[in-house]
Amino acid sequence: MLRPNYACDAPPTQIEVGGAMYDVETDWRVWIDITRLLGDLIPNADTDERRRHNAETWSQIQELAFGGALVDEHPAEVMRAVCDFAQGYPCAPIRREPGGPRVLSHDYDLNWIVLAIRAQFGVDLSYHRSDPFHWWEFRLMEQALSGDHYILSLMDARGYKGKDLELIKRRRMCALPKEETAAERAHSEDVMAEILADTEQ
Repeated sequence: MLRPNYACDAPPTQIEVGGAMYDVETDWRVWIDITRLLGDLIPNADTDERRRHNAETWSQIQELAFGGALVDEHPAEVMRAVCDFAQGYPCAPIRREPGGPRVLSHDYDLNWIVLAIRAQFGVDLSYHRSDPFHWWEFRLMEQALSGDHYILSLMDARGYKGKDLELIKRRRMCALPKEETAAERAHSEDVMAEILADTEQ
């Protein structure tokens, strides 16, 4: 049987958690925020401050995903369901090189993505649009962009690995600002604490 696909299956408007179905917000702008917040959760939070950060962040994610309601199911199951929904239509995994440069940011590149989608697919996702547009459809269009759109040129420049001096210069000019997530900040704090502990011995 085919996996869920755009040809046969409308994108869902509910999430299944613990065998029950829950209405979910579907607009792409909401899920831009949710995916950013998911990346800001701290794995293995081992201090009260980090656990408080995760609790507040998780509360924001649930309120966004479920329109202000909190789902009365096991948090791990809710998290799994939210993360699955965030992926969109099932597709083959993209194996990215660990530690490679970031080539796309919804924070910095959203204007160019919206313009490219309008140019290629004729769908206007700008402030002119008042009705929701499903996150899964946005994901498909974003991933299917091709040709000479400015955002693709930026991504190529940021991911350049060769030795051409002009292209290296362009890569540096186009590079995204370094921004640490809460998880990265927590890791940096742990490393610094270990260094300080070693120097004090």
